[in-house]
Amino acid sequence: MKIKFCCALFLAAAFVRGLPAPAQDALKVAPDHYKILLENEHVRVIENTLAPGEKDAMHTHPSGWYYVTKPGTMKVVHADGKMETWEAKAGEAGWLKTEGPHTSENIGKTTMSFVLVEVKSAAKNSIPKAPKAKPAKAGRQINPGPARVAAAGSGGTL
Repeated sequence: MKIKFCCALFLAAAFVRGLPAPAQDALKVAPDHYKILLENEHVRVIENTLAPGEKDAMHTHPSGWYYVTKPGTMKVVHADGKMETWEAKAGEAGWLKTEGPHTSENIGKTTMSFVLVEVKSAAKNSIPKAPKAKPAKAGRQINPGPARVAAAGSGGTL
């Protein structure tokens, strides 16, 4: 009985070792590059700073809003091998859809930095829907509200 258990344990360990490592939280895999600016039950605001040549290990991001504070050039390699180059401009901002496993590397000549507001409910796939707007009366403007303004921003990959 002991031998069967040991064999089963060995085979399970060998199988698990052969699988690629799962992507993790950016702060766990790159604590030297990410800093928490604010965190509560709704959002986590983090700043990513990469000097030229620095690279973040494989990680993911839930949906959220980003803002570039220091421009630069980042190479993003997804787990499926797809590669993208992001030419981030200072002041660029937009909505980022949930990002699957990827690495990020500063391939530029200057330190780059961006702030990311991660929406915690997006990580749980339970994004609350915005309430429907009531019809406007003649001559009255409807304020688009923060949800529609955020959605109008450009998207990017981090």
